[in-house]
Amino acid sequence: MSTGLKLDWHAWTQALAVLARSPLYILALAAIVGLWGWAGYEWLWLPESSWFVLALALIWILALAALVIAAVSGTVSSVSAAAAEAEDHLSLRRVLSLHRFGITALVVLVALLGIFLLEALFGWINDNTVSIASFLTFHFQHAVSYSVIGGIFWVMEALIWITVAGAYMKWLILASNPRSPDAPSVCSRLRQSSLMTLVTGILAVGVFGALAWLLATWRPIVRPGAWDYVQLLIRNILALFLLTLGWLFWALSLARITVTGLTGPVPSPPPS
Repeated sequence: MSTGLKLDWHAWTQALAVLARSPLYILALAAIVGLWGWAGYEWLWLPESSWFVLALALIWILALAALVIAAVSGTVSSVSAAAAEAEDHLSLRRVLSLHRFGITALVVLVALLGIFLLEALFGWINDNTVSIASFLTFHFQHAVSYSVIGGIFWVMEALIWITVAGAYMKWLILASNPRSPDAPSVCSRLRQSSLMTLVTGILAVGVFGALAWLLATWRPIVRPGAWDYVQLLIRNILALFLLTLGWLFWALSLARITVTGLTGPVPSPPPS
């Protein structure tokens, strides 16, 4: 257990060090995410007025999907290189890399299916919180609030979402990196360091995600007019920056935990 915690601490500090050396990469990725979100929002407002517009909408959404896959594959390639200490910073040339595009697309597709199934399951559970609270009230002869049951389910759902997201990220990192014959299989590597993966996800979501949420939902009192729009724009930009920072920290930490041992030991140089 202590070895695992030491590895986690080293992975976190290395991730922060790489991020400190990669400000341009963070800004570029945040800009790409922001432009993607704006393009997706505009896609929702395309009118269904003609076949031409429908074809344009189809091409638009396929281009957005390809951009996501390319950005994710480039991020995985860059964080893997940094975790393996092949590079000391995140490289801008890998932001839109097509490295392992097909594998990334497969993992993203499976992840979307998993998200859909989990969302349906959690939706059914949340719809029955009142029934569960009524059952517990009748069984224990003591009033049980449905809000308490909902809060417990919310914590459980958050932990499950973090666990599933970490597993998918580790799978993507493992599938995108070469492995030596004597290294453990992908399934074995996925089962290893599960506690460290969960703790890393909780740290990334709890710190960067919580800060982004607080910043995005903060409503400062300013003078009406232009200042109101300026503060809204600044808050959203900073929240987007924090989300990008949290995603990269999470990916770098998992890459450090996962990539170690994939390629096997480095052979010693031959004697002179």
